[in-house]
Amino acid sequence: CGTQLDVWQRSLAEPAPSDKTVQVWPDTEHPAGFDPHGASCATPVLQTLHHLASNPCARALAWLRAHREDLESAAGCPLAMTGVAAAAFRDLEFSNDQSEMLFLLLRLPGAAAHALEQRESGYRHFPFFGAAVRIENDPGPYQANGEVNHQLNESVA
Repeated sequence: CGTQLDVWQRSLAEPAPSDKTVQVWPDTEHPAGFDPHGASCATPVLQTLHHLASNPCARALAWLRAHREDLESAAGCPLAMTGVAAAAFRDLEFSNDQSEMLFLLLRLPGAAAHALEQRESGYRHFPFFGAAVRIENDPGPYQANGEVNHQLNESVA
């Protein structure tokens, strides 16, 4: 969409259909870069956007700051920090792949902390797919020397 506000508004109003070749992910519920649960743009998002957009080289961030309210109106929800990050990556001239990889790396500490919190309840209770995931050719419980190791199975269940 670049910096064409009317193209952004159309894109936010009519999102492209999702590619259903992979059935694991649900349909998109809200536009990327916007907070579906926010009532207004959060103060840290506004402060970060203002600070980063003040750099004379930050053209995408400056454009986002200038058109934030129009974009929020079109999206039906406020800008999120992920939207600010996407504009910053564009200003840094990162490719789509580079942006995605750096974003994932920056999110990893939070995911790791969540995994540690969830460790006691086991990976089978992790809140993503539940019974929707079916493992074909499941070898069953772990066996060492022909004996089922129930202690190991309980620690990962």
